[in-house]
Amino acid sequence: MKKILLIIGGLLVLLLAAAFIIPIAFKDDIKAKIDQQIATSVNANVYFDADKFSLSLFRHFPNVTVSLQDFGVVGKYPFKGDTLVSVKDFEIVVNLMSVISGDQIKVNGIFLDSPRVLAKVLKDGSANWDIAIKDSTQAPVTDTTAAKFSIGIKEWEVKNGYIVYDDATMPMYTKIESLNHTGSGDFTQDIFEMASKTQIEKFTVAYGGTEYLTDKKLEADLTLEMNIPQLKFTFKQNTAKINDFALEFDGFFAMPDTNMVMDITYKTKETEFKHLLSLVPGVYTESFKDVEAKGTIAFDGLVKGTYNARQLPAFALNLLINNAMFKYPSLPTAVNNINVDMKIDNKDGVIDHTLIDIKKFNLDLGKNPINGRLLVQGLSKSTIDANVIAKINLAEITQMFPMEGLTLRGLYNLDLKAKGVYDTLTKQIPTINAKMRLQDGFVKSKDFPAPMEQMNVVAEIINLTGKMVDTKINVSDFRMKLEDEPLQASAYVENLDDYTYDVKVKGAADLTKMTKIYPLAGMTLTGRVVADITTKGKMSDVTAGRYDQLPTSGTMGMSNFTFTSKDVPQGVKITSAQMNFTPQQINLTEYKGFLGKSDVDMTGAISNYIGFMFGKDQTLKGNLNFKSNKFDVNEWMAEDPNAKPSPNDTVPLSVVEIPKNIDFVLASSIGQVIYTNMKMNNLKGNVIVRNGTVKMEQLAFNTLGGNFIVDGSYNPLDIKHPKFDFNLNIANLAIPAAFQTFNTVQKMMPLAQHMDGKVSTNFKVGGELGQDMMPNMATLAGGGVLKLAEAMIKDAPILQKLVAATKLNALSSMQLKDLLLQASISNGKIEYKPFDVNAGPYKLNIAGGSFLNGALDYKLIVDAPSGALGAAANQALASFTGGKSLVGDRIKIPIKVGGTYNAPNFVPLGGSSSGTTTVKEVVVANAKEAADKLKAEAEARFRAKTDSIRVANEAKLKAETDRVKADLEAKRKAAEDSLNKRLNSEKKKLLNQFGFPSKKDTTKKN
Repeated sequence: MKKILLIIGGLLVLLLAAAFIIPIAFKDDIKAKIDQQIATSVNANVYFDADKFSLSLFRHFPNVTVSLQDFGVVGKYPFKGDTLVSVKDFEIVVNLMSVISGDQIKVNGIFLDSPRVLAKVLKDGSANWDIAIKDSTQAPVTDTTAAKFSIGIKEWEVKNGYIVYDDATMPMYTKIESLNHTGSGDFTQDIFEMASKTQIEKFTVAYGGTEYLTDKKLEADLTLEMNIPQLKFTFKQNTAKINDFALEFDGFFAMPDTNMVMDITYKTKETEFKHLLSLVPGVYTESFKDVEAKGTIAFDGLVKGTYNARQLPAFALNLLINNAMFKYPSLPTAVNNINVDMKIDNKDGVIDHTLIDIKKFNLDLGKNPINGRLLVQGLSKSTIDANVIAKINLAEITQMFPMEGLTLRGLYNLDLKAKGVYDTLTKQIPTINAKMRLQDGFVKSKDFPAPMEQMNVVAEIINLTGKMVDTKINVSDFRMKLEDEPLQASAYVENLDDYTYDVKVKGAADLTKMTKIYPLAGMTLTGRVVADITTKGKMSDVTAGRYDQLPTSGTMGMSNFTFTSKDVPQGVKITSAQMNFTPQQINLTEYKGFLGKSDVDMTGAISNYIGFMFGKDQTLKGNLNFKSNKFDVNEWMAEDPNAKPSPNDTVPLSVVEIPKNIDFVLASSIGQVIYTNMKMNNLKGNVIVRNGTVKMEQLAFNTLGGNFIVDGSYNPLDIKHPKFDFNLNIANLAIPAAFQTFNTVQKMMPLAQHMDGKVSTNFKVGGELGQDMMPNMATLAGGGVLKLAEAMIKDAPILQKLVAATKLNALSSMQLKDLLLQASISNGKIEYKPFDVNAGPYKLNIAGGSFLNGALDYKLIVDAPSGALGAAANQALASFTGGKSLVGDRIKIPIKVGGTYNAPNFVPLGGSSSGTTTVKEVVVANAKEAADKLKAEAEARFRAKTDSIRVANEAKLKAETDRVKADLEAKRKAAEDSLNKRLNSEKKKLLNQFGFPSKKDTTKKN
């Protein structure tokens, strides 16, 4: 027995030791497996600390506990830098025997401490949680019944969670802060009860840019019956509470297929008005519990039917408030006579069948009543009947609502009546008669104690027919002072079919002071603006470009203006600016300031500004003289301009999208431009921003000891595949500096790192840019000429290996002089036309090129005097020729260069790859060349002899031909003369025969 106990005890000790040792011993293997799985499955950057990863059998014995601290997932393009999820401490407890059996893994608990989640959807529908790498080789799963195992979870807990859901497609924004949640349920069962408790300290919901819930406190205690096979969830005991307003639910929610089927009713558990009051923004404060309130409420509603892409469920909401009031104990005046009767009803889910009926809405702010009613039938084509009357003494509001640090004064009056149909298709609007007036307004806050005072506003909206053309909006008076600086304006707009406007603004505005009174979320504005502007016209003239029909005049000046936002963290500063206006353009007579850290000085003209402000798809045009002493491009191309690069790195760049509705020509003169790790000095030329692209015309600058003239373009219209196209004219560029600066040079000419000297070039190159704004080498195409006036190649490993292969020691360095290289780039390769280089007594002819992935493909012919080969080379030649002498005084050694720059190989053309066998091939090649040379000389001598004989024969033939021609011509002339004499003799005989005297006798007779 004692022996058995010892054995059992030994086994227990062994098991305990294994439980301690195995997680430690296999930690690295476990992490390696996790990393491997992440790399093949997840398109994101996943980080975790292996030292904070633990696997334990003791924390929840006999279960296995896996814990991981400081875990996170960071997105890649287009969510680069966004943290999808981060968790301070993640723990999962698994039943050990279920893992061993493998049929069903039973998870006893999942615990998350301080998780932070950012769920984001872009306008194009891209979601940042879609990070799984798709396996194209894996067949789709069509039958899940054959799954080998399932997972069951018993309980879970989330502590101090922070969740943001930002969906730009809707657009909808939800933020949850300080989330604490627990839940339990046996997911191994098909039907079971799931219980959960949730507490959220701050809950914000916005839709379409409007916040419907802001920093509300939320509590939920839910028990649901979970029918997993039918995906039906039925409410049992449950309560949901927003601030102090509690609701209870009844019914079910199911997803039998792609549809969502629901039959849910809800109602408030309380009937006291105070609980509903807790939802009002600004009312729910720490002292809310001491608020005196009276009155009753009734609140209920339903959602019933099917929801899918084509239909909505029916819905209803009813709210009734009777004879309510509330009063803060520290304030002297109560809000009385609160009565609301509101009904929202939709019986069939058709959105145009929605009814919003506020039959009664009234409350008294002290002695100031607000009364109104509203009826809306239909939401796309709406029938509206509204009447609101309010008379408010603003000073009394602060006696009813807790507004710490805020002082209000002034009399506000509103009288609004609207009745009729609102339909954008038929351009109908209700008849409207609305008048608003603010007299002697005064606003002062603790954030900025200087008040906005002497505020007077008179405005009205009139439409008596319901036709948009008959609408008149008249802000006849707007006046205010801020620290004794007056601002006044007026605006008149009529005819909403063709807006006719007349606007005047005069005065000064201190943006610093105004934004302290009215803070702008996520944005900072400071500075002073002084304006005196008058403009009027019609929208039809704006869209048609008839700017002569839009009389606009005036001036505007800005000083010490600054602007920063989440999208522009670099900031914009205008030290001073002056401009004047005409209908056609803004004349910028002065602009001095900074874009980020870069100073800017501009003058010029901006045109089509009216069309740009009011018209759709209108382009803002400008011709500006742009000057800067130092401009840092990196600051505007980096995802995070405040990121601090490591000593061996630069600030990471990202693709910059160019606005398509900007057409600017910037005649630029910049002392120094910083781009990546390069500094360009004395930059001059035109930069044209047009149609979403940037074009450079004769852009001249100096850098790396050379002079550059650049023509080219940057085209990011396809933001995922931006393109560039440059024509580079470069003179005297320092080769070592070019290699250190340009990664393209490092890829295309690795030999440059061992060259000293300068290069000039006229080169055209284009292709795609990566998301880091670096060229995609595989897409490069172009070509041009490289000129090396004088350069030296020395200590290059590739030359040292060439010497080792050929035994030609003089090839260890090369002096390049007056070298002209014709190069072209295509299909990932740079190709050189054949060129000659002298290296001591040798002449080299080089042709071919190298691939941009590093592979070499060159043909090298070494022309060497046979007497200068050296003993090793001569001995190698003799071994292949049997001691016979070579033909001619020079030999040529053709070599193919392959491999890579760092690992080249030298192969005799048509021969083996061994460097010692190249001489045999050389002998054969030289013998053939000598024979060809003798044959060519014999053929040349033969052609010369035959040409000489031919020329002599041609001369003799020409002389004989000329003699025969002359003899024949003499004979022809003699025969002609003889014939003429005979004809004259016969003529005289005939005349005498017929009695006609000769010319001589006729004269005498007369």
